[in-house]
Amino acid sequence: MLRTRFLFLSVALLFVAAALSGCKTEGCLKGDDECTVPSPCEAVTWECSDGFVEIRTLAPGDDFPGGLSALGSPGDILLANDQVQVVIEALDHPHYLGPTGGGVLDLLTADGDDDSLRHIVQATGVLPEEAAYYTDLRIIEEDGLVAVQVSGHLDSRENMRIYTRYELRPCDAGLRVRTELINEEPDPSSVLLADGHYNGNRQLLPFSPGVGRGYDQPSFGLSTLGDAVLPAPFVAFGAHSDPASSYAQVSCTAEMLNGFRSTEVALDGDGTSLLMPRDWRVFERLWLVGDGASVGAAADLAFEARRQLWGEEWATLTGQLTSTDPNPVWGSDLRAAVLVSEGTAAMDRAERTPWNHTLPEADGTFSMRVPAGRDYVIEVEAFGVAVATLDVSVGADETSAGDISVPPIGRMTLNGSVDGVEDHLQAIILPADDATEEAVTGGLFGQMHDCGPLLGHPHGGSPGCNRVLIDGPTSIQMLPGTYDVFAIAGPFSTIAAQRGVVVEGGGEPAVVELHIETITDLQPAGTLTGDFHVHGGASFDSNMPHYDRMRAILASRLEVVATTEHDSAWDFADARAALDADERLALMVGTENTGHILFKLLPESEFPKVVGHWNVWPIEFDDEGPYNGAYWDEKAEPGLLMTRALESGWDPDEGVAQLNHPIGRSQFARDLAWGSTIGVNLTQPLPSVFEDTEVSLFFRTPPGAQFSNADYDTQEVMNGTNNGNFLVYRAFWHYLLDQGILRSGTANSDSHSLLENVVGLPLTLVWTDSTVADFDVAEFNGALKDGQAIGTTGPVIELTTTDSAGGTRGPSLEAFTPGAGATLDIRVQAAPWVPVPEVRIYVNGVLERTITDELADQPADPFAAGPLERLSMSIPLDDVLAAGDDGWISVEAGWPLEPNADLDCDGIPDTGDNNRDGTIDWRDVEANAELEEAPDDECLEDTGPLTDPEPPAERDGSLYLFQAVAPEGYPLAFTNPLIVDRDGDGFDAPGVR
Repeated sequence: MLRTRFLFLSVALLFVAAALSGCKTEGCLKGDDECTVPSPCEAVTWECSDGFVEIRTLAPGDDFPGGLSALGSPGDILLANDQVQVVIEALDHPHYLGPTGGGVLDLLTADGDDDSLRHIVQATGVLPEEAAYYTDLRIIEEDGLVAVQVSGHLDSRENMRIYTRYELRPCDAGLRVRTELINEEPDPSSVLLADGHYNGNRQLLPFSPGVGRGYDQPSFGLSTLGDAVLPAPFVAFGAHSDPASSYAQVSCTAEMLNGFRSTEVALDGDGTSLLMPRDWRVFERLWLVGDGASVGAAADLAFEARRQLWGEEWATLTGQLTSTDPNPVWGSDLRAAVLVSEGTAAMDRAERTPWNHTLPEADGTFSMRVPAGRDYVIEVEAFGVAVATLDVSVGADETSAGDISVPPIGRMTLNGSVDGVEDHLQAIILPADDATEEAVTGGLFGQMHDCGPLLGHPHGGSPGCNRVLIDGPTSIQMLPGTYDVFAIAGPFSTIAAQRGVVVEGGGEPAVVELHIETITDLQPAGTLTGDFHVHGGASFDSNMPHYDRMRAILASRLEVVATTEHDSAWDFADARAALDADERLALMVGTENTGHILFKLLPESEFPKVVGHWNVWPIEFDDEGPYNGAYWDEKAEPGLLMTRALESGWDPDEGVAQLNHPIGRSQFARDLAWGSTIGVNLTQPLPSVFEDTEVSLFFRTPPGAQFSNADYDTQEVMNGTNNGNFLVYRAFWHYLLDQGILRSGTANSDSHSLLENVVGLPLTLVWTDSTVADFDVAEFNGALKDGQAIGTTGPVIELTTTDSAGGTRGPSLEAFTPGAGATLDIRVQAAPWVPVPEVRIYVNGVLERTITDELADQPADPFAAGPLERLSMSIPLDDVLAAGDDGWISVEAGWPLEPNADLDCDGIPDTGDNNRDGTIDWRDVEANAELEEAPDDECLEDTGPLTDPEPPAERDGSLYLFQAVAPEGYPLAFTNPLIVDRDGDGFDAPGVR
């Protein structure tokens, strides 16, 4: 018995020693004379005519791999052959979900600047301590191969050792990867040794064969994650927006991958198991790279890999799309896509097993691999709508589906002008009737977002969803129907429309002319328009090409933009130069600090969290820095983030730090909002000093920081075109103002594409001495930080009063003493297409007065350039704010706000009158739909949703026209506050209500 134990211990120690050296554990345990790491996926070979392989550390001045998602920088490691390029990030260049470097950062074809990959990291689960934390990186060059080997442990678990080898050979169609995990802890551990693939939410679509699967993956939360773990023979990912690469993952150590997949993140490995002490797991896999945006190219490679690994024979399925359309233009945009599923057309789609998906060639032919000897159904989709279905049996050899007839499509040619000159516009195309809407509404392979019509990738370039950027004659393809076409060039111009445009299938293009005029007297003199939250393709959750992002900005007629890519920076230099944008626009490079890695804010915190999203601008763009001039923004409180910005060159005197969307939901367990992270309750004052509680972190200066967490300058009060959370963000802003915590309020689009938010709607109108031609960064940002601004989606509010010295005072965070008999002077103007039914005056966060009767009627012609004025009135200041009282005043104008209530008693509006019975109560809460009686608690645990103004029921009227160019939005403007200090002894804030 003693000898048995001794032998077991000897073998275990030998294994641990071998594993710690990164060796193949099985070979060492067998007593091999030399302990060597084998080539991962040794059984798979690839052939090519002219193979080579290289490895080098990227250096300044090198030609870096390119693409929308490319982030390789000096110090990272490049592996390349005749088929692919791979960038492994340096250990001190961590990105996104990785606590250290050592992950796959860029993965693309050998010839193209088409990187679409965000990040691949190793993990054993979704919690922070389950991610690989690498401490050592070695470059390996051997005869016929190159490799990078990284080693370390799981984050915060030093006795869970992990080793990963990335290897590339000549002719390889992708990356060979081997990971070894060794449990040196005293207890067993449940692990899913896997790759975490960061899809970014708006970029890569995961595809996996499985009954009812394909692009349809089960939704999940952290509590339901186990239900979403499903087997798959391979997983593929497509960007579906050129230029792009596609990807596939195939396991070499198990016949099936096991994991979950979503548009945000996927985690796939060999399956969950219990890893005993002194035991190990090995996971080998291929990451394959396909040439093109569809998953088909990568999926075809996966079939060949599985044939060599598991003997699963594949056959080629071909076909020819035909149409009576005289010029079908196959292979472009969303003209046609082909999905092949195991099963028959008579079966319900949920019972079929999708196996592959591809786009046809320019001549309409298509070819894809599928398992041999099975029955399949082919579905052809055009612009999000199924247009053909065909049953076919596939044998052991190539099978042709023959000719597949696809209905002809229509075309439209658009052109437009501003003030009689061809210029940048954004057009929005809407169905003109219910029949067209039903016939043309669809999503990108059923994913992301339904658009009617779907003209292009919802998060790609133009056309995107149902929107098109115009600068001269622009031709698009689309499904036949009758459409209304609108165009916008910012809120201070007219809008254009051509309604009832008939698009015929296979006919001549419908011609649309859209002409816009600048409304010269609408934007106040001495102001600049700005949007300080804008994303392009450099953000992990955007697929919008840089050139189209700049075109969209020019179409908005914005004058100042802060580009705020997530976790990185981008300056759009090439696009700006190509479009002569610098003559019309002042651009400040910024970044959005976006927490990915959960950590405990305090040692006693119950759950790990992130700190929401924070914008910082301007920063210096560096196209060879690991984040293009930004800085690592994980595991840091806001004050430390600002310190890292300072250390990277940001000047807080000239720049701005902004709190984005301060209250809100979490996304994949990551809080998007700082206020929600720390659990603010708007009925309770913020602690003025740190009290070892999360809510008291608001004023804390974190260890190692030069800033307090409260040392930011501005806060978003409006975010996004539809303003769905305006009441929530405004409530937090008012809460701070009531406590004398004065921060300027901003309005930003947070635009990531053409789909969700129109860049420049909303915008911030800043009173400044700067002009675009003579732009002074410090002066402009100083005016913004001082609150000399309003936020708007159309209405323009000019709010003034007089101080004790007789000077005119407008919105500002500088307190003043009003003059005797001072009046509150309010002027509201708006373009004729912007309805303004009411004006609201808030005093200390309380609605003091709603003005309706004094407002001018909505202009009769919404497409005209005037009249503009909706209100001009003076109100004695003492009628608004009682004589002798300090206080702050803000004015809003626009559409009436929907009533919303606070049902969980934290002071934040959370629920609207969703059942439209005139009362907001537990019956309006979505989670209470099955309840027959009211919950016992007065303060509800479940709440929501909020209610926005009801959309127009008819395709006419002022709100319909507004929403045609500002989708799902409503007219709204707010002013920064007037801070009234009656006695000149300092502003005495009213305190929390």
